[in-house]
Amino acid sequence: MLNKVNDTFILLLFMLLSNYCKAQTENKSLNIPVFVKGSTFFNADKKNCIALPFGYSNISKQLPVDSILSAIQDHRGLENLYALKFEQLLKNNLVVLPEAYDVSFPFEQAIGKEYNQIGIASNFIRYRGYSLHFLAVYNAVRYNEPFVEKIYLISVKNGNPVDVKRIYLYHEGEMGFTNYTLFYIDKNFIISLRDYEFNENPFRQKPVYQFQLLRNGVFVRYYAQNGLYKTDEEQGSIKNHHKDGNWIEFKANRYVDLQEYPSFTDSYTYLEARYKGGLPDGKWKCYKLLQEYNEETGEPIINTRKRGPLVYTELYKNGVLEKREYVLDK
Repeated sequence: MLNKVNDTFILLLFMLLSNYCKAQTENKSLNIPVFVKGSTFFNADKKNCIALPFGYSNISKQLPVDSILSAIQDHRGLENLYALKFEQLLKNNLVVLPEAYDVSFPFEQAIGKEYNQIGIASNFIRYRGYSLHFLAVYNAVRYNEPFVEKIYLISVKNGNPVDVKRIYLYHEGEMGFTNYTLFYIDKNFIISLRDYEFNENPFRQKPVYQFQLLRNGVFVRYYAQNGLYKTDEEQGSIKNHHKDGNWIEFKANRYVDLQEYPSFTDSYTYLEARYKGGLPDGKWKCYKLLQEYNEETGEPIINTRKRGPLVYTELYKNGVLEKREYVLDK
């Protein structure tokens, strides 16, 4: 039986000073104000330390839909699947969590009434002087028995949260469409995430994205190969397995208010970014992305993409957002 924490007031306030589009890039401002009253909240008892590797070991394989479903269909047995024990429960009004930057599915930061259970696992991972803790958000709306909809991995130093990354998702949308994210952490603490979509396609496995914890406790993208890197979404240089230098990224930007900026008719943006050691650095320029779409499928035509008017600029130093200026006319 889960033990509810009634006498500990805890506020995890992971407010990213950069309101930069969360789907635009996976890196975050390091200036994260955090308040935790009750240092025993993140229990790092050695007996609960998890040995790596840990998670869904087949994440890098192209498997048939039946094999994927067998790993994720019993969402109520998630604790058994990943051997996580969410023994401490929090009230939903005590937690504010940001979504990962690279997810394609938008969520509100505030935990709504439907998420009336939030649990911290007693299990944890130790890495580079940090303890990594699992936080689960339960959905109590669709079924009589609440189930884990999202799991976050939180890096903690001396009892204080430093950074957070969502590593698991089970979300049912309209018409039975379902989105999943599964995770795998190897023995070198490389975190692999993969999204699976069940919709009219009817099934889609997205590419594997990998992340690593820096020595300052921040999660950044990890790439297996160094050198030039190019996909339909981003292109730039990889150095020491992290983004470095100038990058161009084409990703959804949900942080430009379409009502406030009616001329911003496309949710995608053309970003000129710069990184140093995986962290945002220097001046970033976010433009409207001009592109044509396939009339039958609605998919963007990649070779028609070009840079439109400048929307806003940002100035970073060592991953910290120092200044943002909007220039797009409303």
